[in-house]
Amino acid sequence: MTMENINTLHQFLQAAGVQYQVFDMGRRVTPIDPIEFAQIEAMTTPYPYPRNGHAWLGILFWNPQESQQHFIWFLKLPVDEQGLLNPAARSQFLQTVVDGLGRDPTAPMTEAQQEGLKSNPFIFAPGQEKLAVFHARVNLQLARPASIYFEHCQSYLKGQMGWDNWQQVGLQGLADILARLTEQQARHELPTAIGQMPPQPLAALASVAENFPCGEAMADAWLHLMQDGSNDAINQMVLRGLAGADQALAKAIDLALPHASADTLVVIAARCWGPLAEPQRMMAYLERLATEDKELFVALYSDLVSMPSLRQQVLTAIRTPQRSTQLAAAIGHLMQLVRA
Repeated sequence: MTMENINTLHQFLQAAGVQYQVFDMGRRVTPIDPIEFAQIEAMTTPYPYPRNGHAWLGILFWNPQESQQHFIWFLKLPVDEQGLLNPAARSQFLQTVVDGLGRDPTAPMTEAQQEGLKSNPFIFAPGQEKLAVFHARVNLQLARPASIYFEHCQSYLKGQMGWDNWQQVGLQGLADILARLTEQQARHELPTAIGQMPPQPLAALASVAENFPCGEAMADAWLHLMQDGSNDAINQMVLRGLAGADQALAKAIDLALPHASADTLVVIAARCWGPLAEPQRMMAYLERLATEDKELFVALYSDLVSMPSLRQQVLTAIRTPQRSTQLAAAIGHLMQLVRA
């Protein structure tokens, strides 16, 4: 394949003879199936997790003969209203890469070339939590050992150090544990820890846990913390902890919504959107959202309607005649902005 025939990231990485894995980095750190990614690049499938009008991608690639060396791109590429990737932006990024590498797509990338990419307008730096999760997933993907924080974190979560001695427990250790979770940890150690940990390390655990599947025992432990759902700060933590457990997450959203602050509503839209696909829950969410600031309604409506999995439910909900006067007013404000 010559450089003239290369139009997509998939084609470029194939031509370079590397293996690769793509992750969404915009909402939760979520692996994207290579076939789905090829369809996204071909613009036959919308990007599943857009945020702020962009696809936020973590692309890991490595030479299968030299798996000790790997490279990472964090790319922020614009998508349109339907969630389709902007091909011009992708082409612009690819051209920059090709210019930096010369005309041979199989040329190995040096550290200097990687550094040169950092000034590219489509490169971004993920936050600490997502970076920890990404590195935990990368080490697992490449069959590498966990970080140096893994064993210390493991001892803490077993309760061996005392629950108040959490100061040296870091995000990377928590991410490593959840990436490599054993059945014993999932069924016994973590559910016990969730019930015992002080708020600070528990919030850190929740911020990492949102990126991984959540088993039944852990889900029950998170839900137990909510009680009647009247504590908004605990609700936010539990919602994040349950982001990978659809059934329990739906229960948590139903409990949290009557008391939900603006911050909780943001957490639901940004990280816990799955259960909003149920029409009644979507309606209840929008009704609660309408009682908050009008600008927040506009921002979160725009966020939800950009999600391919929710777009139809959002549009149906705002058209339904069975809505409160508050929701009608919020929709009216939205329509005024659209017409302006």
